[in-house]
Amino acid sequence: MNTTRGGRWLIVTAPTDRGEDPRDALVSALATLRERHPDTVFRTAVLGGSGPTITDALDEAAASEAAEVIVVSGQTLHDRKMDAWFRRVIGHWLRERPPGHVPAVRLAASLTDAATYADLLDAAVTGPTSPARDTTAPLSSPAWDEVPGFARHVLVCRGPRCSARGGPETARALDDTLADRGLGDDDVLVTQTGCLYPCSQGPVVAVYPDDTWYASLTADRVERFVDEHLVGGSPITAWAGARRVRVSETGSGLAG
Repeated sequence: MNTTRGGRWLIVTAPTDRGEDPRDALVSALATLRERHPDTVFRTAVLGGSGPTITDALDEAAASEAAEVIVVSGQTLHDRKMDAWFRRVIGHWLRERPPGHVPAVRLAASLTDAATYADLLDAAVTGPTSPARDTTAPLSSPAWDEVPGFARHVLVCRGPRCSARGGPETARALDDTLADRGLGDDDVLVTQTGCLYPCSQGPVVAVYPDDTWYASLTADRVERFVDEHLVGGSPITAWAGARRVRVSETGSGLAG
């Protein structure tokens, strides 16, 4: 894999704000591009979700002293919301970079702006197709009949901003620490979510039924969080996120 210093990098992102690393889905396309552009390093990333993030890929490019990085959104239709998030996340990365090499980062145009996009759609509808079938796996399964017997449900935000501010590292540290403690889904159920909203407090983690929200729960805090809260049952109040007055405390709104 070409990682020549001073060269150009191209980061291709998943076509949603959450998702898995699109690398496997792009194997053929990236192989063709590498043949056409042998001096370019290609990486895949996600804006949010469980795959390697854009900031991970940018860190790698900077460490390799890339001269230029082009980021391409995999959205097949123009999405202003995604465009805005790309600009924010990349701007955050540029602001937070420590002194040292910083490549020139550029954003590619929307794929739908390309003159060849109509050709791609035409090839899809006039080329080979496969019939839809009613023999696919059902939406239900005996394995999905019961809610796990967990005592606590931990929600780890993997929205775009939390993903740019340490969410992936927090999620990995949580999985590793729970495994080290011998805790599975019937003890603590962990769910990686989309945006949990209080983005400025990221990485955000919420614990139910304790109704506890943590701000800036970075990877280095995870072991204490697991031992004191998830195992010991004592939330770490010093790490609680700033919160509005609850509806139930105002005497109006929802009945409890």
